[in-house]
Amino acid sequence: MIVLVIGGGWSGIAAAMGLAAGGCEVVVVEERPYLGGRARSFIDRESGDEIDNGQHVMMGCYHDVLRMVRELGTEHLLERQRALRVAFVDTAGRHDVLDASRLPGRAGVAAGLLGLRGIGFRSRLAGLRLALRISRGTATGKGLTCADFLRHHDQPHDIVTRFWEPIVLATLNAPLEQASADLLIEVMRLAFLGTTEDSQLLIPTAGLSALLAPFNEWIGGKGGSVQISTSIDNLLIRNGVVESALLSNGTELPVDAVVSTIPLRALERLLRASGYGESAPPPSDMSPIVSVYLWYKRQWMPYDFAAALGTTVQWVFDKRRIRPGLVALTVSAGYGIVTERSDDIISMCDRDLRAMFPELSGIELHRGVVIKEKMATPLLSPQADALRVGCKTTIARNLFFAGDWTQTRLPATLEGAARSGFNAADAVLRLGRGSRHTHQ
Repeated sequence: MIVLVIGGGWSGIAAAMGLAAGGCEVVVVEERPYLGGRARSFIDRESGDEIDNGQHVMMGCYHDVLRMVRELGTEHLLERQRALRVAFVDTAGRHDVLDASRLPGRAGVAAGLLGLRGIGFRSRLAGLRLALRISRGTATGKGLTCADFLRHHDQPHDIVTRFWEPIVLATLNAPLEQASADLLIEVMRLAFLGTTEDSQLLIPTAGLSALLAPFNEWIGGKGGSVQISTSIDNLLIRNGVVESALLSNGTELPVDAVVSTIPLRALERLLRASGYGESAPPPSDMSPIVSVYLWYKRQWMPYDFAAALGTTVQWVFDKRRIRPGLVALTVSAGYGIVTERSDDIISMCDRDLRAMFPELSGIELHRGVVIKEKMATPLLSPQADALRVGCKTTIARNLFFAGDWTQTRLPATLEGAARSGFNAADAVLRLGRGSRHTHQ
């Protein structure tokens, strides 16, 4: 069974791995000259350091991502926290740490939440009560934004701004007033209210591309292939079946099935070229992420990572495993700064860090790099989340969709992308088994 996978991002690679493991001959076609999509790394020319095109948080509950890296033999590049430990730092220099190591599983997270001194005791109790409702499945967010959901459950202002909002921005890449509460509930259930292993942070010790580096050799060993710097011009669809794909290099590839993992707008263009533009899934608004790398003269960061409170910067990640003194900063849903000059963004980030961390006093900033992803992820409001499509399509019975924009019940994260790819692969394999039974 020959299966074409369009797109070599994390969802495409997951789909290819699931298909190849199921015995399919897989051809991965990627229009860019590299794999990894929006979650890759590259070499910074001046420093020679390998940095990511955006900081991605990974946790032990990322079971499909872990399935990929284990199969590729790169799990050793992910350093596990012993237990969830998150620092919260504000502009007054107050440091608060949620430490879940005192007790196992969700009890440890609960104890860590109760130990946050920067949040009033009654507010901590309110947050704990909501966490328990989420854990028991009695809190519903259907049709609600995160802001509506938190108001409905009487969450005081201090725990909203110092706990809930940083989590929403980091995981959903959307403001509280727009983000889907259902997705927040799922994030809490999987990442914070599961086992100790599920809530552990996974800290990459190398660039994201290193996690996927063995893929070409791996897929080749399964009889598959990868073509980069190549795109699909159109799909030949007859009687509800994709028969072949025309590649940009002029070749025509006969196929038994196709998995498209490209972004919605690119998919719409491909379907239009194939005569099915009106059948494309509904478009989604996109949310930006601004990532900033700052090289300081020496190591100073006291935590692996920290939430920044009351600043434009939202999260700070220590990258000493790449180079001492290097930090990565993220501004999710960064509508307010995505159009600003890079030099101004670097200066603003440096000021924010110096206000939060007295450790930076007297340490010179050497340089900075700003990476703007203006369409980083779909903006998953309650309405947009409800409109997400699954992997199956009515356009052709052997055409399937994958990507972080499809319905995975997860936000647009690496785990959502990986899950979508494996879901599509499973659907293709079921189709193949059904076809064999029909012929018999």
